[in-house]
Amino acid sequence: MTTNMFYKLLAVQIVPFWDAIKYAVATVDEVDKKNLPNYFNELLQALLSDKAQCFVILTEDRILQGLTITRIVVNKVEDVKEMYIQTAYSMVTMSDAELMEYFTIIKQFAEKEGCKRITYNSRNPRIWQIAKVVNCAEQYRHFSFELKGD
Repeated sequence: MTTNMFYKLLAVQIVPFWDAIKYAVATVDEVDKKNLPNYFNELLQALLSDKAQCFVILTEDRILQGLTITRIVVNKVEDVKEMYIQTAYSMVTMSDAELMEYFTIIKQFAEKEGCKRITYNSRNPRIWQIAKVVNCAEQYRHFSFELKGD
């Protein structure tokens, strides 16, 4: 068991963490820099209205070690709730045991919210490794072809 603590922030706690949240999502979420202001605005609104959730990992001295942004969404095909992990960012390397501990907390929250599954997308090979550690199954791969307009 680690000495770090894992917290779900309340909407009123978002503002003190906003700079760290922006840094993490700008680093991890692959958003073009020109679109970041709109991305940040939508994310802030979602976090403040509880449409998105922010979990943080803090040391005993209250030093931020990592954060995760999630959203509860409805899979319209199956008509079930899913937790979508939008962002997962760690300032430090976590052991497999720590990863399992933190994933268990996320999983418990998803279960409490009535979700049927947890999903996320990533091009990051480290995230793929973490997926294996926490026993996730690959559902599909997402591809994109950019159309050039006039």
